[in-house]
Amino acid sequence: MAKLILSMDGLVLKEIPLNKERLTIGRKPHNDIQIDNLAISGDHAVVVTILADSFLEDLNSTNG
Repeated sequence: MAKLILSMDGLVLKEIPLNKERLTIGRKPHNDIQIDNLAISGDHAVVVTILADSFLEDLNSTNG
């Protein structure tokens, strides 16, 4: 199974399995992957997995 690796300054903070078709990323608590960092928008991005491929889509976040 594919996974998303969250790292900062070369240090792996978390490994997240891509076990759903859509995983949302953002600061708000309703996101599947919640990241408490002001550089992350409330609703920042979504990871979409189709068969063996995963795609990261920006949700028009203000923080890019």
